Amino acid sequence: MSSRKKREFGEIRKIQVTGGSTYIVSLPKHWVINAGLKPGDSVVVYAQNDNTLLLMPLKEASRKKDVILTIKSKDWSLGRAIRMLVAAYVSGGDIIKLVVKDGVAPIEDKKVLRDFIRRYLVGAEVVEDLPEGLVIQVIVNVEELKVIHILQRMHKLVWSMLKDTMTAFMNLDKDLARDVIIRDDEIDRFYFLFIRQLNLSLQDRRIMLDVGLEQSADAINLSMIARNIEKIADYATYIADKTIKLAKKPYEPLKSKIENLSRTIIEIFNEAMNAFYSMNDNMALSAIERASKTAKLEEDLENVMLNLDVCDKDTPTLRMVVECLKSMLNETADIAEHTMDMIAVRKS
Repeated sequence: MSSRKKREFGEIRKIQVTGGSTYIVSLPKHWVINAGLKPGDSVVVYAQNDNTLLLMPLKEASRKKDVILTIKSKDWSLGRAIRMLVAAYVSGGDIIKLVVKDGVAPIEDKKVLRDFIRRYLVGAEVVEDLPEGLVIQVIVNVEELKVIHILQRMHKLVWSMLKDTMTAFMNLDKDLARDVIIRDDEIDRFYFLFIRQLNLSLQDRRIMLDVGLEQSADAINLSMIARNIEKIADYATYIADKTIKLAKKPYEPLKSKIENLSRTIIEIFNEAMNAFYSMNDNMALSAIERASKTAKLEEDLENVMLNLDVCDKDTPTLRMVVECLKSMLNETADIAEHTMDMIAVRKS
């Protein structure tokens, strides 16, 4: 066979039968050598739902991913340590060692890191406390945490945050606003976990089915949808934070306009997510069109904003709340857009 044919089809091997019922096929010699295998070693065979097989040395299938993060003492900062830790977690690290390369990690910083790990990194635990840092082990059952289930949890939580944020804003319920802010931690936890699961599936094809990723082409749009949901939660949290700072309830004409726009945003958000769950292009298009038709609501709201007293100390805060609502609307429309992209890929 010509080298061109080999490049197009790979190496063609004939299936043989041994023992009357066992089908066998020989392995390419160069693959065996490169994998460091010898006669008697074991391999793991994974049957994929596209009728392909994934072949992997047993030692590779059971290998844990160790990550060592080192920071020079002169470069150490809590912010840098947290960012490096999150990056190692979402990239799929199983054992993460975070240490100061040439010194001792500050005790107070290690306490903050422990709290951060507990609050934001699902399945991660500190298993060793060293003078120079921490050793973290991540134990997550991949099969029980499919990406679609994580997105569903994020959707439900953000939906409740949106409703409670706007209730808190309308009624100047500062306790409810504080509760919304606390719930944002849960969204961050789910988002980090989602990115971790997605990265693991792209690094190791055998995990794709375990996490519920039907095809690798979905990964980009799924990550964008997760980011849209996380951003909507951020905007809801921002409005909740501004609600706490308000001196009084918004006056009636403005309150009514904001209530109408926020109710529409929540409806479009749910419609966009339901379109995603069902891969329904008509529903996704409807969400996109509804988002584009809110221009009249936004225009009415802007006209009311023009009449706000510039000397009122609440006015700048109210303007920021309105801008947040507009940004939130764009994020909901983007969810439907990414759903349309996924549907188009599947139809092609």
